[in-house]
Parts: sequence; structure tokens; C-alpha cells
Amino acid sequence: MSNFAQIFDAMRNTPMNDWVGGSDPETVGNASANVMRRLLPLNGNSKVLDFGCGIGRVLAALKKDGPDPKNIVGMDIMPPVIDFCNQHLKPNLTNTTFELVNDKNDHYDHFIETNAGKTREALSSQYQDYFTDGCAFSVFTHVTKHDFAGLLKFISSMMVPGGRFLMTCFELNEFSRYMIEHQQTIFPLANKAWWEGGQILVGDANDPLAFIAFDRSLVEKLVWDAGLAISKVEYGCWMGGGIGSSLQDVMICTKLPTLLEKDKIKFTPLVSREAIAGR
Repeated sequence: MSNFAQIFDAMRNTPMNDWVGGSDPETVGNASANVMRRLLPLNGNSKVLDFGCGIGRVLAALKKDGPDPKNIVGMDIMPPVIDFCNQHLKPNLTNTTFELVNDKNDHYDHFIETNAGKTREALSSQYQDYFTDGCAFSVFTHVTKHDFAGLLKFISSMMVPGGRFLMTCFELNEFSRYMIEHQQTIFPLANKAWWEGGQILVGDANDPLAFIAFDRSLVEKLVWDAGLAISKVEYGCWMGGGIGSSLQDVMICTKLPTLLEKDKIKFTPLVSREAIAGR
């Protein structure tokens, strides 16, 4: 049996797989890794951050089928999942590191008895401007606006200028609002509540962080305030209507690049309309 088969079997046999979304861990990992391969310029020199790595489903799937990055660092706030990764993944997968983040989240705090992890400040200093690429699957679907902003700034501090960070979320826009209004989304949202004048939607008022969506303009502001810019969006099938190749919306956020001197920029000349008219 290969290392990867053993790793995914261990994932199937731990109740922690349900903590991080359930379903078959290899199938989920493969689907997420394929999204990364398609949208991020990964190669053997990539240094990848897997933020909210859970039991390592995405990380293991990426290592299994390549490309094999120079380094992958998984971070999470739940001590048991980091212990699992250190026991089952780190000894069998080269160039992998796992970091426990000393943080909290109402949706996951009941899985955290004690947390002796590193603070955001310590990790930001340790990995400052380090990662070329990063991902956070099903993290920003379970955080408050305050944490959305803080986590983006934390992650941005660890990305190289021009680095690309892939995150999934639920975006409120004209189409998704229309589908929500007409009860066409694939989630029932029967006990939903609107916050901040309709800028934020929680799917269940009794469990706000189980599903939380943010208006496009709000997401753009939070991303920009973190020193990032949204450079690509693929909408998810959660909205209904048969659109989307993934469940959640996928956003690529690019860290603002280092500005070039004018003589270093390769300009493309504009077509002269006068020259064309004179022919």
C-alpha cells in the first residue's frame, strides 16, 4: 500500500474528517487540488500555504498528483488536526510543515481544549513575504467580518509581492441575491438572517458561522485593505441555476506587486487611429 493510500485511509478512519466537512477525504482533496492546479501557477519552486489545512486533505492530494512544490506549510487552529498531520502526513511527505495557530473561531472552538500554538504575530514574522501561493478552502465561509479582515491581513503578510492566494467564500451579488430571494439556492437557508443592512447573510440565525455570505463590495474592500486585489472569480453552484464548477465561490487574490521603474515596464503601443484613417 502506498503512503498516500495509508494517509487517506487514516483520514477516513478518524472522526476529525467530519469536523472539516465530511465526505470521502480523497475525493474532496482531489477536487480542491484540481482547482489549485487550474488557477494557481504551481511548480517545483512554489512555496504554498494551506491555511485552515484541517487533516491535510488538500495538501495530500496536491502532493499525490503534483506538481510537487518546494515547500508546503499547513496551518490550523485545532490542535487535534495538527497532531494528526504531524503523525500521518509529515513523516511520509517531503517538504511539509504544520503550524498550530493560537486563535479561536466560534464554529470550531468546541474542538479546542487548549491551544499552545504560535500567535499570528509570531507566524507573520516567521513567514514574512515567504509564500508564492496559498489557499483557504471553507475558511472564509465560517468567519465574522472582523475575522475576515484580520485573517486576510495575516495571510497577506506571509505572501510574496505578486503572490496569489486562493480562497473560497459565498458572495452576495445580483444573481445570488435573486436566487436567495426566490429560494433557488442549493442550501435551504430557511432560518436566514441579514446583517449590516443586507451586506452580510447568515444561513442560520441560530448558528451564524455555519454559513455566512458577504456582499461583493464588502469583500473587495476587505481584500484591498489587506494589501491584496481580487484578480479572478469563479462562481460556485451553491447559488443554484446550474452555474459553477465548485460548490463555493473561488477567488484569486493577488498581493500587490512591487512597483517597477518606468524604464523597466514593457509598454504595448496603442494603435494609431489617425494612421489607419489616412490609408
